[in-house]
Amino acid sequence: MGHIFLVRHAQASFGSDDYDRLSELGVRQAQLLGQWMASCEIPVDHVMAGAMRRHRETAEHCLNQVDARHIAELQADARLNEFDHAEVIDVYRQSARGSLDGDGEGVSGAHVSSLSSAQLQQLYARAMERWMSGAHAGDYRESWSAFSGRCLDAFEAIASGSHGAKSIMVFTSGGVIAAICQGLLDLTDKVACELNWSLANTGVTRVLFTQGRRGLGCLNSTAHFDQARAPQMLTYR
Repeated sequence: MGHIFLVRHAQASFGSDDYDRLSELGVRQAQLLGQWMASCEIPVDHVMAGAMRRHRETAEHCLNQVDARHIAELQADARLNEFDHAEVIDVYRQSARGSLDGDGEGVSGAHVSSLSSAQLQQLYARAMERWMSGAHAGDYRESWSAFSGRCLDAFEAIASGSHGAKSIMVFTSGGVIAAICQGLLDLTDKVACELNWSLANTGVTRVLFTQGRRGLGCLNSTAHFDQARAPQMLTYR
């Protein structure tokens, strides 16, 4: 039986001009993950990542703590890239003419980085609901169905093409992990959306695989923060 470790990227620079760059906290999160892996002697037979900067940087800072030689082995697959959050939210805001919080302007007129956590979650949920419904697929460069399909295709390619590898690290994003879990567990779109919102930065989801069989081993583990006695490192955005 093999193991695929799906790692959500470390904290990126939300609200900055370059969101895709890890924050200082994000760098430390990735390092703690690598230190935990090393202390647990988790083997690394193969390493994959999405093609986004935050995926690569998370992998590099993590693997430097395990064995830096793995960095040269890192393979990028754009199918593991996150969906375009900005487009999903912008399209919803353009379509929504009313306020979400009743103040006459509401979150539909605010800059996303200035919103409270509750406002952002409300905006995100409604934008995702519109996108995932499929009723407005033509409004987006990538539909939910297309996004989910490429995530599952990438995952299956990793599992079926493991060539004897028993421990595979995959550095990606929350939406990708949620889509894969939806496929494994037959989750509804609503539950998959809620799952995506709850995935922690550098949280580890472990999938067991054998010939023709896939199963969820653990979801969103942050044991590396527990080991370091650093609960303050836990972030979701």
